[in-house]
Amino acid sequence: MEISMRGKNKIHFLRNLLICTAGMILAGFGLLVLVYLLPVGRMKSHVAESDELFNYEGIYPEVMNGMTASRLDNYTDALMYATAIFPGSESPVKEALYNRRYEDEGSNIVQSLNDYAHDVEGKEQLRHADTYGRYWHGYLVVLKPLLLFLNVSEIRMFGMIVQTVLLLMLLYLIEKKLGAAYACPVVLAVLILNPVALPLSLQFSWVYYIGLLGALAVLLIGRPVEDNLYLLLFWALGMLTSYFDLLTYPLFTFGLPVTLFLVKGKDMAASAKVKKLAAAAALWLGGYAAMWAGKWALAITVGGQDGLYRDIVDRIVMRTSAASEDMQERYTWSMAVGRPLAVLGNKVYLVLFLVFLAGCAIAAHRAKKMGQETAGPKNRAASLLPYALLAVLPFLWFCALCNHTVTHFFTYRELSVTVLAVGTAAVEAVQARKAG
Repeated sequence: MEISMRGKNKIHFLRNLLICTAGMILAGFGLLVLVYLLPVGRMKSHVAESDELFNYEGIYPEVMNGMTASRLDNYTDALMYATAIFPGSESPVKEALYNRRYEDEGSNIVQSLNDYAHDVEGKEQLRHADTYGRYWHGYLVVLKPLLLFLNVSEIRMFGMIVQTVLLLMLLYLIEKKLGAAYACPVVLAVLILNPVALPLSLQFSWVYYIGLLGALAVLLIGRPVEDNLYLLLFWALGMLTSYFDLLTYPLFTFGLPVTLFLVKGKDMAASAKVKKLAAAAALWLGGYAAMWAGKWALAITVGGQDGLYRDIVDRIVMRTSAASEDMQERYTWSMAVGRPLAVLGNKVYLVLFLVFLAGCAIAAHRAKKMGQETAGPKNRAASLLPYALLAVLPFLWFCALCNHTVTHFFTYRELSVTVLAVGTAAVEAVQARKAG
C-alpha cells in the first residue's frame, strides 16, 4: 500500500511538473506577444529623454570609482532598451521570437540607441537589425509597459523602490518565522551584490527580483518542508530565471530561496537535508533548461529561425570552453575561480565578513560557557554539510562556464550564494550551542 501511494505521489508530482512547464512556456510566449502589440512611439521618446544619462556614464561606469562590484553594465541595458523600442515589421508572434534591435555600423550599442531614439539623420544607411533569439527576453514583459510612462532615470528610481520594499519584506518575514539572526547572512549576501548598483542596471536587477520573490514564497508557504510544493517552486524559479535573465548570476535565484528552505527544515536529519538540496538543485536546473529549450523550439518551428540551432550549439560550446572568444587566449580553472574572488578581495568586504564571523564565534563561545550546548561536534558538522555543499556550488559553476566567467566582470555575484551559505552555517553553529 505504501509503495502504491508513493507511486501515485510521483505520478501526481510529474503531472504537476508538466502542467507547470507547459503553462509557463505558453504564458511566457503569450505575454511577449501581447507586449509586442504595444506602440513603441512613446517608449522611444522616453528613451530619448535619457540620452544624456548614457552619454555621461559611458558603457561600463563605476558608481564607486575603482570598485568592480559597483560597475554597471550599460552595454546590456542599452541592448534591452533597443530591443524594447524596435518598431518591428513582422507579426507580433514572430517579433516575440526574433527579439530584434537596431545597431549602427561603426557605433557602440549605447550610441546606436541614442541615435535611433533621436532619429539622427544620415544613420539609416549604417543601421541594421540584429536578432537575439536564443534568449527569451522576458524582461520585455515588464520593460515595455514601463517605458510607456517612465524614462530610464525614472525606471531606475522605480526599481530602487521596489527592490527596497521586497528586501524589507523579506527581512521582516525572516525575523518573524526563522529568527533575526538569520537575516544577517542575507544582508551580507545583498551587500556582496552591491544594492547601490542593482537598481541602476536592468541587467543585474531581474535575477535579484526573482531571488527575493522566491525567498518570500518559501517563507510564506505554510506546508511542511517535506511537501513537494517546494520542489515545484524550485522548478518554477529555474524557468523564471531562464525567461528573464541573460546569464548574469542565475544561481542567486536558487541559492537564496534554498538556504531559507534549509533553515526552515533545520529539524530534518542531515541526510534528508542533503537529499532535499540535491533534488531542489536538479529541479531548478531542469526548469532552467526546459524553459530555455522551449524558446528554441518555438523560435525554430514557429519563427522559422533555421540557423538558430547552430548558433545555440556554438554559444554553449564557447561559454563552456576554456578559451577566449577569438581563441587566442587559453583560460584555466584558477582564472575562472580567481577573477570572481578578486572582486571580493576588497578590504571593506573582508572586514565586514570577518566581523560577522567573529560575532558568531563570540556568541557560540558564550553559549558553550553557559552550558547551553545541545549537540555534539559530529552532529553539528553533519547538520552544516548542506550549507558546505551549497557554498561550493558557485565554484563548480565558474569552472563549468569557464569562458563566460572569465569574460564577464559581473559573474562574481554568484559568490553571494557562497557568502550566504557560509554565513547561515555560522548562525546555525551558534544556534546548535543554544538550548532549544
